[in-house]
Order: sequence, then C-alpha cells, then structure tokens
Amino acid sequence: MDILGKIGETITETSKDVSQKVTDLTEITKLRMDIRNKEDFVRRQYSEIGKQYYEMHKDDAQPLFEEITLITETLQKIEELRSGIAERKGKKLCPVCSAPNDADALYCNKCGNKCEFVYAEDDEDFDAAGDAAENMEPSEAVDADAAEDIKIAEDKDI
Repeated sequence: MDILGKIGETITETSKDVSQKVTDLTEITKLRMDIRNKEDFVRRQYSEIGKQYYEMHKDDAQPLFEEITLITETLQKIEELRSGIAERKGKKLCPVCSAPNDADALYCNKCGNKCEFVYAEDDEDFDAAGDAAENMEPSEAVDADAAEDIKIAEDKDI
C-alpha cells in the first residue's frame, strides 16, 4: 500500500503543478492581450495626431515633413481613381463629399450639394454649349443654367 500511496501523492502534486501552470499561462495570455489592446490604442492615437497635424499643415508653402506632400499627392491619385470607377459605372462623384451619384443627378444624394455636370472635350453638346455661352452676357448664362435645371427637373417629374 505504501507504493500506491506514493503514486497517489505524486499524481496529486503533479496535477497541482499542471493546474498552476495552466492558471499562469491563462493569466499571461490575458496580460498579453491587454498589452496588445493598449498598444493598438496608442497606435490609433498616433495616427489621429498625424491626421490632425496633416490637416493643420497640408496647405503650408514649405511643409516640415516630406510625407505631407506625399500624402496630398496620394490622396489626389485616390480621388482620380475613384472618379474613374464612378465614370465606368456611369456615375459622377460629388465635388464636396465624393459620394457617387447618377450621372444626371442635379443634387448629391448624400450631402445635398448641387452637382455640376462635367463634359468631355470631344462631346458635341459641350462644343455647342461652349460657343453659345461665349456669346452670352453673364446674367443670360445664369438664366440659361436655371432654365436647363428646370427642364431636367420637369423631365423627371420632380
């Protein structure tokens, strides 16, 4: 019976050691997760500070950091790419909020801003409208734009 008693004590001690190691491992994992969450929070705060700094200094004549110019150029390229996507889908982007709208939309679906039409240089309507606009007084041109908006609205039964 002495051997069975020693085996029982050994099993009990081993199970206590394993239990303690599992508890320690669980606590370490929780601590590592907490550290990772706090590091992610700090990274997001750094990013937000960077965005705020960029917004404050993007129009500076001589930006302190070269990255400001790189960010500005990249944002312009992104906008060009989005316009290309919208164009291929038969849409146009709002000049204020960049939301996609139908090509014939008068106002943005998202922000309500008036959408200006952009015509291609080889468009016949563009050439005719351009010739007519050159011969108009400024007040006539505004009246013509308003009349066109009304006609489009009537066509859509708005």
